[in-house]
Amino acid sequence: MATTMIVLRLIHIFSGVFWAGSVFFVAAFLLPGLRASGPAGGQVMQQIITKLRFPRAAGAVGVLTILSGAGMYWHNNSISGGAWARSVPGMTYALGAVAAIAAIVVFATIIGPTGEKLLSLTGAIQSGGGPPSAEQATTLTFLQGKMAVASRLGAGCLAVAVLCMATARYL
Repeated sequence: MATTMIVLRLIHIFSGVFWAGSVFFVAAFLLPGLRASGPAGGQVMQQIITKLRFPRAAGAVGVLTILSGAGMYWHNNSISGGAWARSVPGMTYALGAVAAIAAIVVFATIIGPTGEKLLSLTGAIQSGGGPPSAEQATTLTFLQGKMAVASRLGAGCLAVAVLCMATARYL
């Protein structure tokens, strides 16, 4: 079982680092930069989403992080007869897990659909060959704002998860 726990821990740490780090980068730097770039930002976002498939990769890594964490949590709880889950470290890990699950829900229900709408709208604007109409510009601004708020919310959830995972064993 030690080998399984080592493998789960490595998967959890590496996938969690990628997931949280990329989300922090997107929320703090990429989205504000793309928003400030105007139409060029839409082209970059199209490349990131359609060609590089970042949302799919981030989602897969998020699921991998959660599943490997659940495996470790289940193991620790099962060998202690449930006592571990009632300990302060166990409860802290559980809080981190809830925060990570909340983050993936935000990404799946808000960020993903909003990104698809943004892609569709920027594609329509680009195919029009000119500047966006007043309605398109209003919708674009709304969707970009929604994406920024949801990204910060998801990043905040992941920050709580990282904080819990980093400190739980010392509590």
